[in-house]
Amino acid sequence: MADFGINQRKWLDGSPYQVIDAGMLDATVSYEALYDLVIKAVELSNNTAIGVMVGHRLTLQSHGILGYALMNCEDLVSAAKLLEQYISLRFPLIDISTRYNDSEFIIELNEKFPLNEIRNLVLEAILVTIKSALDQLTPKIKKSLTISFPYANNQTNAYHSLTDCKLIFNAPCASISITKELMLERIPLANLAAYKEAEILCAKELKIIHQESSYKNKVKQKILANSENFPTQAVMASWFNMTSRTLHRRLVSEGVSYREILEEVKKTLAISYLKNTEMTIKEISYFLGYEDDRNFSRAFRRWQGISPSRYRSEC
Repeated sequence: MADFGINQRKWLDGSPYQVIDAGMLDATVSYEALYDLVIKAVELSNNTAIGVMVGHRLTLQSHGILGYALMNCEDLVSAAKLLEQYISLRFPLIDISTRYNDSEFIIELNEKFPLNEIRNLVLEAILVTIKSALDQLTPKIKKSLTISFPYANNQTNAYHSLTDCKLIFNAPCASISITKELMLERIPLANLAAYKEAEILCAKELKIIHQESSYKNKVKQKILANSENFPTQAVMASWFNMTSRTLHRRLVSEGVSYREILEEVKKTLAISYLKNTEMTIKEISYFLGYEDDRNFSRAFRRWQGISPSRYRSEC
């Protein structure tokens, strides 16, 4: 967005985030927030090819431990299988399946649920990201690679950066096809010991993600996505198609209450507002739902041990 000359604050206005910086490297963004940010990015930039551009920028090094594991795979078959198993570490919106089809090896993308208006952009970003990863692993693969898009090509200029491979539109599904013979060629940087160590770390990260799919995390993400008007427990329960009492029991079984989650979210937002905005203490109090700034100051002292104004001055 910065490359399009668009102010970050303007883009993030109305989202749960005041700024996107290095502090968000390990953050998980809710689908609702992602959806709104993608739609707004296309509108503000007036460029529907953002997905392709993002895909080109995401190198193996940008994918953390999964990227490191991929770099150390023995061949492209093991890399594709690793991606199939751990894709949710990077892109939890889709599943990947792999298969052989005659003389080709196919990496197929499947939506976990309908992505609607952001579908094409998300699929483009992921397809081009996988292509970029394959190019890094085996540079000579380009001319033997085919990218299939499950929609028509209505924006020819968007794909000029992909002329080094074959493109197919109106395909049955989003996929990447690779010549079968290339799949078993050894990756130049392969390191079996490093791969095994990285794969163990990938498995640990995946386990953490599964644990975080708890109601506590779901509730927290919903509150962040609706921080302009913090929902009550009853409203939250209705979003999950359950009663308030049922949601309360689910949260208690995870060792937390709705009020505690709400407090945690308000604390996170308060710290972000104080660090990254010029909002007054009174304005922050208002946005966090406090009747006056004295109540907010008391809550902040409980969280951090110091007043909001002192915290801001020491940041």
